[in-house]
Amino acid sequence: MDELLTPIVYLLVIGGVAGYFMGYLVKRISGMALTIGVFGFLLLFMAYTKTIDLNLDELVATVTKFADILGPLGFATLASSAPFVGSFVVGLVLGLRRG
Repeated sequence: MDELLTPIVYLLVIGGVAGYFMGYLVKRISGMALTIGVFGFLLLFMAYTKTIDLNLDELVATVTKFADILGPLGFATLASSAPFVGSFVVGLVLGLRRG
């Protein structure tokens, strides 16, 4: 029974702690969302008016390649671990409330 209980408790603790910190981080960063959005809009506007040279095709290709590599790994891990997902969600809610 101990061999079964230890990994589950480990997943619950890690998921809860990770969820709490992610919730706290999201709450703190959401206050800066307007500033980040305005900066992004200005950057894209300057690229559109040719004020700066921004290679958006290369940026999109890099982000797509990164997401293609890491996407399936993250989703497969979360999908195969129900205790982790449950404790992560609880930690996320607590982090959002406390942040």
